[in-house]
Amino acid sequence: MAGLSLFLQSVLTVVLILLALASLQLGALALIRYFAPACRVRVPRLPDEALPRVLVQLPVCDEGALAVRVAAAAARLDWPRDKLEIQVLDDGPAHKHQALREAIEDIVPEGTNISIMRRGERSGFKAGNLAFGLKHSDAPYVAVFDADFVPPSDFLRRTVPALVADSGLAFVQARWGHANRGRNWLTRAQGLLLDSHFAVEQEARVRAGIPISFNGTAGVWSREAIDNGGGWTGDTLTEDLDLSVRCALKGWRAAMISDLEVPGELPETAAAWRAQQARWTKGHAQVARKLLPEIWMSAWPVWKKLVVTMQICQFAFYTLAGTSVVISLSLMSLGVNYIEVVARLGLLVTALGLLATVGYLFLGQAMLGRQKEKHLPLTLVLAIMFPSGLVLSNTRATYEAFSNAQMVFARTPKAGAAITGSWRGSPELTAGVFLPIFALAEQAWSLPFFFFAAAGLLSIGAMGWNGAAARIPARDAGPGE
Repeated sequence: MAGLSLFLQSVLTVVLILLALASLQLGALALIRYFAPACRVRVPRLPDEALPRVLVQLPVCDEGALAVRVAAAAARLDWPRDKLEIQVLDDGPAHKHQALREAIEDIVPEGTNISIMRRGERSGFKAGNLAFGLKHSDAPYVAVFDADFVPPSDFLRRTVPALVADSGLAFVQARWGHANRGRNWLTRAQGLLLDSHFAVEQEARVRAGIPISFNGTAGVWSREAIDNGGGWTGDTLTEDLDLSVRCALKGWRAAMISDLEVPGELPETAAAWRAQQARWTKGHAQVARKLLPEIWMSAWPVWKKLVVTMQICQFAFYTLAGTSVVISLSLMSLGVNYIEVVARLGLLVTALGLLATVGYLFLGQAMLGRQKEKHLPLTLVLAIMFPSGLVLSNTRATYEAFSNAQMVFARTPKAGAAITGSWRGSPELTAGVFLPIFALAEQAWSLPFFFFAAAGLLSIGAMGWNGAAARIPARDAGPGE
């Protein structure tokens, strides 16, 4: 028994150290964002005759009214008509393609250079769709928008000139806005989390000279960078991170235009958000498996290899957190008294994690001028609590990524779509109920340490149960709330 206890506490120590490093990373990014000077992106005002040709790609897959809306928004982009090409890349079912074509042609002004294309198969998912479109154009710059985003008319004017002025840039990324942020408490929490990703994490990485990842939409690429980096490939579920890292390894840089906001739609149900986050987690794990060896064999300095590795491996947080809970429960069931240094480390990591997360999230709101919003305190608590409810699904996604499980692209359900699938929240509800009961029965003093984990699991599980037969409310083609 003593040997087992020592082994478990040793493993727990390693897990706690890795969790501490994840928290320190958040804290470091927040400090860099707050203190480091801004990197201003040079966006020269170019006369129309000096503007390059631009391809706007709109990858869609059975998106209904959203596909029509984004096509209309693309047609409104302020750019010379003879230098703007739009591709609607339809990966949806064949029997809906003609209806989509007619709906788009009805709303897009005559004379717009728009192609509504369907490749007829889904190999490579979104990456394969984008690569298919590139075969039909030689435009030197490529903008990408998912169906649930609505680019402002001046988007190209505020991004493409930056790529023209700096030939070393692979892409320019705009900040996501959230048209349905106030829909419910889940969307409020998601909005806060994404605000910090863009306003703190992405901005800090740019200021520190660390590679950033393209976020899959609301950005413009240099076609030369895409080709030089190896093109879009469908062997991971996060083609955006994959290509971003491959381009960075080739010496390409990226830029953020933080004051350019492109509104999009947030998942409005726990089932939709859970599916999205599991796909992102699995994709990050696949990129880590694919590119970490190449990163560590590159000529980058060690510090850069470390920070990019930590960036890619953020997916591991959920597995580490789940492992720490399982080991802690196992030790409690054995009636083990913790080694003092392990107990102190556990307290320190818990305090560090909360402090770093709160600071990171609050700074994101402060940078966007939202620090005085009346719902901020509760939203901040929920933004810490809800992700804890993803521990089971994201740990499973990580396992599948490293076990060579079959590639399945679980699309995030959009407005008007029925929530399908077998998940109804039962695993999260069961775990959320079991955790506090077990902790209370074994060692009641430990109950506060499981608060966020139990509350997150119960919240996500309850939302999944209540939404068992849910349909995401459909909205009109306007930009939303």
